[in-house]
Amino acid sequence: MPTGHHFDKTGKLPPEDVGAVRNEGPSTADPSPYLRRRKTVTVILAFAAIAVVAVFVVISSRRHPPRESNAVRLSLGLPHGITLHRSWHPFEYIALSPDGEMLAFAASDASGQSSLWVRELSSSEPRKLEQTEGALLPFWSPDSQFIGFWAGGKLQKIGRSGGTPEVIFSVAEVAQGTWGPDGTILFARTVNSPIFRVSADGTKATPVTSLLPGQVSQMWVQFLPDGKQIIYLARTSLAAEDPHAKVYAQRLDGGAPREILTTQHRPVVAGEYLLFIQQQNLYAQRMEWNSLGTIGEPLLVARNVAASPAYLGSSDLAASQNGVLIYGTAEQSPVDQLRWYARDGATVGGMDPVVDYQQFTLSPDGKHLALNSFQQHATGSLWLIDIATNTTTPLTVDPHAQSDPVWSPDSSYVAFNLMPNGGSDPPFLVAKIEVGKQQLEPIYGDNGPHWVEDWSPDGKFLLTHDTRTLSIMPVTGDRRPKPVYSSSFRKDEFHLSPDGRLVAYDELRDGRWDVFVASFPAFQDIKQVSPDGGVQPRWRGDGRELFYISNDGEMISVTLERGSPVKMGAPRKLFDTGFVPDATINQYAVTPDGLKFLVLQPRKGYLESYSVILNWPATLKTSQN
Repeated sequence: MPTGHHFDKTGKLPPEDVGAVRNEGPSTADPSPYLRRRKTVTVILAFAAIAVVAVFVVISSRRHPPRESNAVRLSLGLPHGITLHRSWHPFEYIALSPDGEMLAFAASDASGQSSLWVRELSSSEPRKLEQTEGALLPFWSPDSQFIGFWAGGKLQKIGRSGGTPEVIFSVAEVAQGTWGPDGTILFARTVNSPIFRVSADGTKATPVTSLLPGQVSQMWVQFLPDGKQIIYLARTSLAAEDPHAKVYAQRLDGGAPREILTTQHRPVVAGEYLLFIQQQNLYAQRMEWNSLGTIGEPLLVARNVAASPAYLGSSDLAASQNGVLIYGTAEQSPVDQLRWYARDGATVGGMDPVVDYQQFTLSPDGKHLALNSFQQHATGSLWLIDIATNTTTPLTVDPHAQSDPVWSPDSSYVAFNLMPNGGSDPPFLVAKIEVGKQQLEPIYGDNGPHWVEDWSPDGKFLLTHDTRTLSIMPVTGDRRPKPVYSSSFRKDEFHLSPDGRLVAYDELRDGRWDVFVASFPAFQDIKQVSPDGGVQPRWRGDGRELFYISNDGEMISVTLERGSPVKMGAPRKLFDTGFVPDATINQYAVTPDGLKFLVLQPRKGYLESYSVILNWPATLKTSQN
């Protein structure tokens, strides 16, 4: 999912949910006619204190269903210290069991490793399922006893209580699965692919749909209640707006797809209803599934539901088959701010980007910022900010996904990753663009990832890596990457010293990220810089000082004295940045003189919370009548 939505970091309930639980009678609804790759956005989830009363309500509602005329609302959160990873692709990370008792989601702990977690709605604590590292896109078995997910190039399943995962089918690309009443499993790949059925023995997959002319994606496949038909969202564009995106239904035993409705977001089948989003509003359309006909008009369920129309079309909601609905709502702008700080932490300026963004990088001459947006816009996902005028313009006019902008030493060019298939399927390309020209020039591409990290001081090559191996990629002549350093540890954020003789980077060892410095390109005399964890190293312009972010979000300074080996001073805190460090993205930049720091300022007043409605169809009763 590209858009990184934040829960209330204070752990407080939103104003409308103070008291956590309330009974709600029928209300009059408005019958309107109508998300790398390895770079991720970390969202801290604070525990909303549902406490004993909410637990009682959830348990009671399952044993003694609410009267048809009443619905029960409550607020849902997760404990502090568990982070929900929102990929810059709009992959969905929450799934509600069909019996409405348990939530499954992909999240990470302090090590930064994403795994599958589960939480019973009647409990205040989530539980990590071991051996599910890298899990994405959970989905449930019809009996709510197993959870399917994609990880490590395979669709897998695991019991809701844990155990050893079993492979369902090998799928190299990220895949979203769904599980039918008779045990049939289907999966959808992100772009340029039909939907597939996995054979009973798990040895082959056969297409059950075909891409229609103009379609670039068939995603978010789900079974209808009869188990013989499916629905899916088909898109004709991966840009921010796709007015031709539609939900289709199709029989598994053949036949032409049938258009159900127009929406840019992932729909959800919930019993006799189809839940969908239009302009951030959640609607329920009652269906006659056998004939695929509609009953009445769509009815409003909730406003301001978190969703993104970009790329594959995400929606932050999940529903069970027995009347439990969970959805995310957001308030205020989701776009973070940028603030200039002096070495003592004093604020000395700032700017407010007009686009959402994942990371940024400052040009060597200090005149421009290159931004990597969360979402896939019509002009791509790279933007340029003129610092003097605070104006934002597209860096390219290419509509494909882009990431990881880095500047040439003379500030004339930006190199970046270009992903025609969205980043989940090859090819993976590296390109550059001259600032102000908007016409990209390819550098290199093949079927393997080469994430761009830095441009050499002499302008001759780029530093790229695949999270394990660092390579040199020449920008002229033979441009094939040449490996210079490899290890089994995950690593990121490689940056060359101004003279090109040292390289700083962060590496995940023993469950903790730390900053290291090594000679370049020999990688001798590797030294750990951060004694207690750290990420995102950056050099001062003369190479005599290195900055990084501690695990607590502090800006740290370390002086260096050149020699063999390099001598380092003691780490010294400069100021608190106020953000949660991420080892794989750029959350700050420093001027060449080391006197000013441009820091990602966490958004103010932005709130996302998850709401739960038990027996949600009861809220529609009056409107249906």
